[in-house]
Amino acid sequence: MMRIVTLCLSACMLAVPAAAQQFMGEYFTSIQAEDMRNSRGQPLSDFCAIVQQDRANYHRFGVRHQGDQGDPFFGSREMRARIAGSCHLMSGSEYVAEWVLTGRPRYIWVRIFGVNGVPTALWISEGAG
Repeated sequence: MMRIVTLCLSACMLAVPAAAQQFMGEYFTSIQAEDMRNSRGQPLSDFCAIVQQDRANYHRFGVRHQGDQGDPFFGSREMRARIAGSCHLMSGSEYVAEWVLTGRPRYIWVRIFGVNGVPTALWISEGAG
């Protein structure tokens, strides 16, 4: 019994930093072939880099696919750079990254969490459903 209580308390303490984050917004976007290559045309092999390139294509290069939505956060290069270290797949949506990394387009739903108006975590799942 004491072990269960200790595990529960440990889990609660680990959750405290995440609780400080606030939901800031969300958007849907269609990851397509143009998003799977960087601005120099080199293939991307990291799912979060592809999500970051999608936002660069949307905001900087005006490459917008049917179903792409805007966001008020990733208009600058500095803010887009935050995507690489804060991108997470929702449980049950791990296949989305595998699908995209094999070159197949996917529609995704991105939820943005942050602290003091600065994005610190992107939670991504399948966008259709």
